[in-house]
Amino acid sequence: MLTVEHFLQLAPFKKFQLVAGANGLDNKITGINILDNPDASDWLSAGELLITSGYFFSKNTEIQKQFIQRFKEINCSAICIKPHIYLKGIPQSMRDLADELALPIIEIPYGVAFSKIMNIVMAEISGRMDERNQASLDIHSQFFEISLHGGGMKKIAAELANMVQNPVVLVDTDWSVTAVSDHKQPLIQETIKTIEHTFTFPLQTFNDLPTNFERIQKPITRSLFFADKEYPCVIMPVYFDTIHYGFILVYQIERPLTDLDYVALENGSMAFALEQMRLFEIERTENRIRRDFFDQLLSGQIKDLDTLAAYDTAIDPLLNYTVLILSIQTFGIQTDSLMKKKQAEDRLMKSLLSSLTSYTANRFPHLHLFSRKNQLVMLLGTDPNSSTLKTHNELSDTAERIRMYLEQQGPSEREIFCTIGSTLPILELSQSFEEAKKVIQLLEDDSKEEKIYFFNDFYFDSFLVDSISKDQGQKFYTHYLNTLLTYDKENKTSFTPTLKAYLAHHLNIATTSRALFIHRNTLLYRIEKIKGLLPVELDQEKNTFALQLALKLYDLYH
Repeated sequence: MLTVEHFLQLAPFKKFQLVAGANGLDNKITGINILDNPDASDWLSAGELLITSGYFFSKNTEIQKQFIQRFKEINCSAICIKPHIYLKGIPQSMRDLADELALPIIEIPYGVAFSKIMNIVMAEISGRMDERNQASLDIHSQFFEISLHGGGMKKIAAELANMVQNPVVLVDTDWSVTAVSDHKQPLIQETIKTIEHTFTFPLQTFNDLPTNFERIQKPITRSLFFADKEYPCVIMPVYFDTIHYGFILVYQIERPLTDLDYVALENGSMAFALEQMRLFEIERTENRIRRDFFDQLLSGQIKDLDTLAAYDTAIDPLLNYTVLILSIQTFGIQTDSLMKKKQAEDRLMKSLLSSLTSYTANRFPHLHLFSRKNQLVMLLGTDPNSSTLKTHNELSDTAERIRMYLEQQGPSEREIFCTIGSTLPILELSQSFEEAKKVIQLLEDDSKEEKIYFFNDFYFDSFLVDSISKDQGQKFYTHYLNTLLTYDKENKTSFTPTLKAYLAHHLNIATTSRALFIHRNTLLYRIEKIKGLLPVELDQEKNTFALQLALKLYDLYH
């Protein structure tokens, strides 16, 4: 293995001068890299010998110290600096810190090309690759065995922690913890937060992560602070074939990572991805089985309790049930690819279904749920002996608690609203399902200022839509309202909503003016104008219903 000391003994480098960090001469060199860009430090690897002119830190002492510290955190083997162009000598502050950290700083003589150093070092390293390759194969075999026998996330975390001799935390794409190698480790207990029944690593701990860094497919190092001490934390994105599975976090508490540790990290990330795929497939299969059962139930194919009892389900046939549909529309997923957007939406729905299943398990024992496209469908069991008002309040409270919980999950902006069908015996649940879907159709073009909608409040609307075609409805409201609508459009007036409010308040001037927040005389003026624009007498009782129906059809079909 090539060490810093051996490097300095090579004939071409006899004139290179070690100026600091003599205690790091045993550091192993496993690669070489040129660094003259301050943003490139995330691309460095453990064991690399760094070559630089010092351009990007030549004029700032604090930046010099920051980069020496960062190079140590990454576990670079040494820094070779050519100081004659930008640095007029290597500052004493850099030397002192390098001595403290045992990170060798080597001064490159003037006139030596970077390419020459790289070629010689690579030639030396290539002659020592057999040993490293065998170690890599051993690491790969160990993780392959874990994946082959379904060891699970805990086994992956434990095996990786044993290889790198540091604590390991595995998190999913939302930074929810899936496995920890050592729950009793104080730094892990300090950094991981508990939300409900899930453990989460707070992403805001790192405030300088690169944009879309999960796609870098390379470890980066950031700092954690605990008990007035700084600890490097290696973050490995798990990203394969355009799919992001999560992250591996290695807390460098015991020792810095070596190049073989990074090989272990890469193999561990592959095992992590395979295990996530296995879990996703199990979850997808279970959800499909559950969805198939509910599809049969909600389509009315299960017609008797004996057939229902044949299914392995926790549904209680003695309860009444209500269908609640949570529709989820996301706005925060930005991508030019429809496929990637669909993948992101699918992952979001899986995540929401999983978290909601955990949330509702103990809180709502008679609630059953599954997902379909961008909806979460729930069946809530209630006591058939309860009053209509009590059942309504229970449904409303449950829907609001679940909706609020979902709005707090994840960073994406989203709109969530809930539609609720009738409460019926279990074998009549297909009607409740159709009613909840009907409300979604009726709300399709609305702004959805409210968030919970009961079918009972839309029964009349549903009857009209089912009984009157769109063409007939348009003809009807045009007959009664065309002149009024045209006048509003051409003159930018609001006589149509005034008429709607006037009819809703039973032609009462006082209550209508208060509802519209206008003066009584203003309302009287508008009513007189409206009367002149309508084809029928407004004050006749037989016409008020026709006008209300025309306004309702206008809202439905306009």
